[in-house]
Amino acid sequence: MLTVFVGLMIRGTLLHELMHLPLFHYRLFKNRPGPIDYYRNSYGTDTKQYFLHFPPSENVVEKKQVVIFFHGGGWSLGSPEMFKINAAFFTKRGYHVFMPSYRRVPFYGFPEIREDLDAGFLAILEEMKALEIGHHKIILGGTSAGGNLAALLAYDRVRLEAQNVDPMIFSGIILFGAALDLSLMYPSPVRWFYAGSSANPDFKKASPINYLQPEETLPVLMVHGTKDGLVAYRSAEAFIKKISERQSENLTIEIIPEGTHLDVGSWNFFDNDLRKLMVQWLAEREVR
Repeated sequence: MLTVFVGLMIRGTLLHELMHLPLFHYRLFKNRPGPIDYYRNSYGTDTKQYFLHFPPSENVVEKKQVVIFFHGGGWSLGSPEMFKINAAFFTKRGYHVFMPSYRRVPFYGFPEIREDLDAGFLAILEEMKALEIGHHKIILGGTSAGGNLAALLAYDRVRLEAQNVDPMIFSGIILFGAALDLSLMYPSPVRWFYAGSSANPDFKKASPINYLQPEETLPVLMVHGTKDGLVAYRSAEAFIKKISERQSENLTIEIIPEGTHLDVGSWNFFDNDLRKLMVQWLAEREVR
């Protein structure tokens, strides 16, 4: 009992995050956005290979950008449907939103998930053409494991080139508590199921930090807590250090002192400083 109590009280521990996870899911349920239009599109034969498209809300001016947002869940849990509140934040501001799903650990690992990342993205591009918004720029976003996938999509230019995709299609990336350097995260079964041991070649490929080029220009909004019990703050520090050496402009980094992994997701539920930062950052990225 003492161990449980200590884990509950001490920020920065896995137990603290897990003990507060039910409250996070309660807030997801309590703050459901109400009726919201969306359409499901499959890009493969597996039940997890699909994406949701949320059109802009009625009576708002449609933005000239779209948002592709990846939810969190340790590459194993959750679904786009659970995070409609994230989509609603953007649709109410005039964005088309696409939220991909993909095959999950422990039955599938990095190679298959990376394949789904590409296949889902290409399917979204085709859907954008069909909706006559194929010329729109894309803001990528993701939380936790979803941030890992968003960053892989943005920063692996070799993969983009192989698919004849111009990296300039992206106009910004939002990273909330993102897993950007797997080597400095806490060892866990989930990390192992996703990328294997640190000696596995896929382990390095699964870390977005390894794709940063000598010069970076993609506008970034990055948020992380210093007491993150799931994605260690030191892993975020390593990414911040490396990208700061390569990018001097359009780099917005918000560190939450004593903030946990779940604190980073507070913009979902509260009109707090983090949400205000999001609104301001989006306004600065807006295409006129």
